Amino acid sequence: MSRTKAVEPSFMDLIAVKEAQASKLSSGAEGKITYQLALSTDRKQVFIALVDSGSQGYFSREWINTDAILEILESLGQRAEAFPSKVLLPVFVGRSSNNAPFLAAALLAEKLLGRDGKLESKLRVFDDASSWKKAVLALKGKPMRVRLDGKPILSTSQASITSSEPNIGQGKTQETEHAADSSE
Repeated sequence: MSRTKAVEPSFMDLIAVKEAQASKLSSGAEGKITYQLALSTDRKQVFIALVDSGSQGYFSREWINTDAILEILESLGQRAEAFPSKVLLPVFVGRSSNNAPFLAAALLAEKLLGRDGKLESKLRVFDDASSWKKAVLALKGKPMRVRLDGKPILSTSQASITSSEPNIGQGKTQETEHAADSSE
């Protein structure tokens, strides 16, 4: 019988530069999406992560390099056609059906996307992605260490406590150096 080995999570050091909220795409939806922007430590790449759905909607909290998003937007912008949010699904590893619309809501708030004038469910690309990226790269921020899958980072002592004694008060999961702790 073969045993599968636990996969070690991947970590990345980033610079948290912005946390903001965005209205959801559907006019009847409750709550707002909270997202974060962060930079690579060499300040050459911008990353985005969805942090909170503002309701009970599931989503992936993974960190996405915006270069992948901007590449999709560039190809869509060249077509000059309206499109649904699902075109953003390929940038995610996670498969929640909310990922694409929640990311699209964040991109609307960042003014990278706009609503189609005819169909509310369709989007259009605004053509100023390079200026947006330059502006974000110039933001000041605070260093943070994140897991690429978006899960909280546990200190070594917390991880051993929670795995050996999951039902005691001291074993509660504590987020340390997590992206959501970067609001100052």
